Amino acid sequence: MVEAPAGNRQQRPESSVKPINRHGGGGGGGGGPPGTMIGGAGLGGVDNNVNYRPRSFVARHRKAILIGSVFLTLGAIGALIGILVKKPWEYNGSKSTNGDGHRNSTDEYNGGKRNGTNNGPSPVSGGLPDRFTQSSSVSISSTVQCNPHTPPLDQPFPYGKQPIRGINLGGWLVLEPFITPSVFEPYIPQKVTDEYSLTKLLGPEKAKAYLQKHYSTWVTEDTFKQIRDLGLNHVRIPVGFWALGNLESDEPYVPDLSLDYLLQGLKWAAKYGIRVMVELHAAPGSQNGWNHSGRGGKIEWMDGTSEGQKNGRRTLEYTKQLIKLLQGPGMEHVSPMYGILNEPAIFLLEKERISEWYKEAFADMRDITGSDKGPWGVLHDGFLGLTQWEGFMHGADRLALDVHQYLIFDQTLIALSRKDQANFPCDVWSQNMQRSSRKFGPTIVGEFSSATNDCATYLNGVGVGYRWNGSFVGDDGVAGPAACQPAKNGNIEGYCSCEEQNRVGYYTPEYRKFLSDFTQTQMDAFEQGLGWFYWNFKTETNALWSYFDGVEQGWIPKDVNNRPGGCKALGRPITANEGSSNEPSDDD
Repeated sequence: MVEAPAGNRQQRPESSVKPINRHGGGGGGGGGPPGTMIGGAGLGGVDNNVNYRPRSFVARHRKAILIGSVFLTLGAIGALIGILVKKPWEYNGSKSTNGDGHRNSTDEYNGGKRNGTNNGPSPVSGGLPDRFTQSSSVSISSTVQCNPHTPPLDQPFPYGKQPIRGINLGGWLVLEPFITPSVFEPYIPQKVTDEYSLTKLLGPEKAKAYLQKHYSTWVTEDTFKQIRDLGLNHVRIPVGFWALGNLESDEPYVPDLSLDYLLQGLKWAAKYGIRVMVELHAAPGSQNGWNHSGRGGKIEWMDGTSEGQKNGRRTLEYTKQLIKLLQGPGMEHVSPMYGILNEPAIFLLEKERISEWYKEAFADMRDITGSDKGPWGVLHDGFLGLTQWEGFMHGADRLALDVHQYLIFDQTLIALSRKDQANFPCDVWSQNMQRSSRKFGPTIVGEFSSATNDCATYLNGVGVGYRWNGSFVGDDGVAGPAACQPAKNGNIEGYCSCEEQNRVGYYTPEYRKFLSDFTQTQMDAFEQGLGWFYWNFKTETNALWSYFDGVEQGWIPKDVNNRPGGCKALGRPITANEGSSNEPSDDD
């Protein structure tokens, strides 16, 4: 990663901190500060209530019975059709319904309602998962391994010796418009752009029903089976603060429900021998002002105001609640990592203030777990760059640094030729991972994807344009030049069209080969640290952000432990890692 010059970081008054409009909600994170080469990332239906009045006893005569029988017969026929026809949401991978290998978002929802009558597979009998309490447990088997390369859950994972090869379950317990457009599209005309505005519009009961249907179908047990079968060994599960309840009057989120689905996810992971990084993805007040923090717009978290300080303290309490929940029997085996907070926009805040908050959050964790026990703590770099954290919290008990690497939110990197983009991880990101592993300690890439354009629908936010075709409008209100450079890539017809870039049928064999090279060189580079989590396991409408689609379409290997490509295959082998212990050194 090319580090950002300090002068390129854009500061705003702390009393009204609002993030720069880089992406708004893509891929669970954001790019680096404007003008830098720091990579970063970005996001069923509810039934309409119909009022019925039963017929009175007086009305029950022959004609009524005849009419009722007709309706019952029609209803039975409709129900039978609903059972026999496979619904779009029953595909756990992104199966094609539009002829080019990818689903159309409108196929899954219709006017805010899922088509048909089947709500998809229920996670447990009765349709709702068990409640997640401090007495909850997870069954661990010494005979279950996710793959032959990975130890069973009752044995420690050898972090630093064996790489994390993981995947994100984004768009599940924290909604993002770009991952599941169909969840939002019925309500976008009513100015819904994030989970806050969606739940506020629907109200408590409808929002709960809407999200319960989504939670129970977007991720199922089969999701974890597929992850295991692809050779992956970890998943990262983002959760919002509202999962833990204790909401204020102006926080319309659905409380508690997603926490119970988190427990169900941990149980499924344990069944298939997969380890989980639970990660707080959204803090009260919004730690970055992007839609995947729950509410887009203003940052009111640790921004120097009394409200921001209050929300920082609330986040510490939520952290303690989550850590206590992860102390139950078997939890330490299935969830050995904890992400303290996803993508706080530290480049817009005061680093010293957030550094102290990080120290307090980590101390709270260890007060609960004790030393040498409990999950690893994982800190995000806040888009400052890895070198800004060298020596931070030196000697801490199992602490890792997280960075999210994307080319597409940087105007320079997105415009590179495909050849240069494929080489970039080998030449730059690998060296940054090695340096951070020496000078900070264990370093991980919590998010990356196969995308080299920002064309995914709603990736930059609802109603926001795209850098690729020149429709993205910056904070200055001016659209920048189109980032696509057809002359660098053979003047391919339709190259600058986001519509074509989003259509899998447009992808030529040469482009698929490039996607394979780029994806695998990233994996090689990030394994110079602790490893990586791909963002995301699937999306509704864009294959470049879907691991399952990448496998199906051929640019991601079916077994990630047996990769045919990468840096060495491109003639750019990475020199040996110089170590990943949390021991800063004096060398450069």
